[in-house]
Amino acid sequence: MPLIGQLLKLKNKTIEPMKQPHSETEYYLGSDILTMCEVFADRVVRTNKDEYSRRYQTNLEKIKKDIVIGKLAEWGVYFIYLTRGRYLNTPDMQIYPKEHKSFDPDLQWGLYNLHIKAQTYESFARYGDSWIFQAKDPLFEFSNDYDIVIGCRVSVDDLERGALVKIMLEKQFKSVKFGETKLSKFYGNKKAIYLKDNDG
Repeated sequence: MPLIGQLLKLKNKTIEPMKQPHSETEYYLGSDILTMCEVFADRVVRTNKDEYSRRYQTNLEKIKKDIVIGKLAEWGVYFIYLTRGRYLNTPDMQIYPKEHKSFDPDLQWGLYNLHIKAQTYESFARYGDSWIFQAKDPLFEFSNDYDIVIGCRVSVDDLERGALVKIMLEKQFKSVKFGETKLSKFYGNKKAIYLKDNDG
């Protein structure tokens, strides 16, 4: 069975979101989806461990956490769009080698390419609502009217084993205002979106 099939049948049952109040901008994901994302992140890191080491990326736990948060955001947006009556592809749960870097959209709804960015609640508390793009992302040269940036805030509930995903920004890429990152080590390599500059 393909990996996505294995992951979606963890504990021998189909993944379903936790039954919690939802809206058109937020969704609470249950323990099965959180576990699925954790298993996915672990397999990604184990598959690419040598490549991370070669690049001196030694904090594997942080890498795993970043992958989990990113996938939770994708699943949250997926379910939020279903709530809106918009049907789209499920998040890609295929394991790729590290060198297979892709700038493809995370989700697609009809002609629209959804580029999903995630931020933890801890990061929000420190830097405000903000999301990072690679400076070399082709979108800076080749975006069109159908490229949409979706910035999410992801709060993981370790006690209840779930996660709340909130869409904080949903905007055409061509209309987004970018700034420098708060961390100087990323200058020139990454660009930041700040909600305060794009609210409206």
